[in-house]
Amino acid sequence: MHSDAKTIAELLSLVTAIETIQQTLEIRRQKLMQFLKTSIGAQNGFWGWGRGMPLESSVAPVAVIPVGFSPEQWKELQSIALSEFTLRTFNLPIRELLQNRSHVTVSRSQLWTDEQWYSNPAVAANLHSIGLDNSLISVNYFETDNWTSATFFREKGQPDFLAADRELVDLAMGTIAWMKPKPSESVAPPTFVDLSPRQRTVMLLLLDGLSRKEIAADLNLSLHTVNDHCKELFTRFEVNSAMELASRFLRSS
Repeated sequence: MHSDAKTIAELLSLVTAIETIQQTLEIRRQKLMQFLKTSIGAQNGFWGWGRGMPLESSVAPVAVIPVGFSPEQWKELQSIALSEFTLRTFNLPIRELLQNRSHVTVSRSQLWTDEQWYSNPAVAANLHSIGLDNSLISVNYFETDNWTSATFFREKGQPDFLAADRELVDLAMGTIAWMKPKPSESVAPPTFVDLSPRQRTVMLLLLDGLSRKEIAADLNLSLHTVNDHCKELFTRFEVNSAMELASRFLRSS
């Protein structure tokens, strides 16, 4: 598989199509993951995002979108993702790479030689046991402690991903804006109980970093009305500013 001009043109066509833009973020992300999976010859993969610092052990996932897994594979992979095997095999090496940059895309052979990989009994006990083998992982950190990632697998016995495969995934994850979640996405629906539709909208825009003037313009409201909504929100959540409001919901514990 190659990230040649034709594939990149297909990628551009997908992300700019009117029918794609009109769909929900979850469907858009799922469609892109399906496209990348097929283009790089992967059997399955998942997109996810969460909060936590790249060089700390505590990173909290907020949302995950799997593609191509059987129910049994996905169940087992979720257990593997939380294991010591994943920490030592993938997380720690990738954290080392993230010390000097915020975005990295690597395939298995860039982290482990064939000899190291296939002689490791933990690989057989974890990935090979559910039919998976070589992987390609793209991780992007932004806004201090937000991260998003895309991980793809090939079945046991298939070769590792090529440089062209890494380039395509790196391009998609690094340039497509809606693959990077907005801060407001991490606010749970129960948060909005008893809020009016307008208050909810104002709150989401505040969490996404818009100023009060920008919110007024976007919603065709007066600045006075927006200020009133903000005052009510701050009173409800016992904060004094938009920054404190964001900290209430968006900071890692």
